[in-house]
Amino acid sequence: MDMESQKISAKPSIRDKIKQQKTELIQEEILEAASRLIAARGFRAVTVDDISAEMGFTKSIIYYYMKSKNEILWRIFEKIDVTYAEGLEEALQSGGSTTDVLASIVKMHSLNVMQHQSWATIYNRDENELIDDQHAIVTANRRKYNKQIQGLYSRGVTEGVFRDTPPFIAVSCLIGACNWAYTWFKPGLKHTAEEVASAFADQLILGVLIKN
Repeated sequence: MDMESQKISAKPSIRDKIKQQKTELIQEEILEAASRLIAARGFRAVTVDDISAEMGFTKSIIYYYMKSKNEILWRIFEKIDVTYAEGLEEALQSGGSTTDVLASIVKMHSLNVMQHQSWATIYNRDENELIDDQHAIVTANRRKYNKQIQGLYSRGVTEGVFRDTPPFIAVSCLIGACNWAYTWFKPGLKHTAEEVASAFADQLILGVLIKN
């Protein structure tokens, strides 16, 4: 077999691509169903039987696509970490002023909490249900995320636009306020998630700006 033939044979077939897409779709459906149940009842109170019943699947189908209930929980945490990291990177690369970038981060974070409330509930409440290695990874991801925002805040202090509050405290207050929305925001209220996130960005940033 020549090199060109080897390259062609190494490419995934259409059937393989369809199978992969189906797997990803069903795994996503499992995560969505599981997140609703876990957010409502707590991780320990939800069984794989509950998840399969919620989806109208047999338990064997769940286990075909997910090895265990722990894997389901871990996938939820992974997805949230990736979502936050990508949103943060986009904001940091936006080229706006330090104030505008911090405001966009606050809006991004709070909007994710409100638009994915089940996921946010699990992320902020059920971390202790992870095994040790997973817990360590989540802790490292959170620390990296917060450190990047703290670096931005420090830059704002140096520029003379943000209050000279220790960055750890300032960012903990900002992100903590955003995270807490999972406990009270309800879809269908007078204001949409987008409107609330914009208000968060406006009000929280006003709290750290030096008033001229």
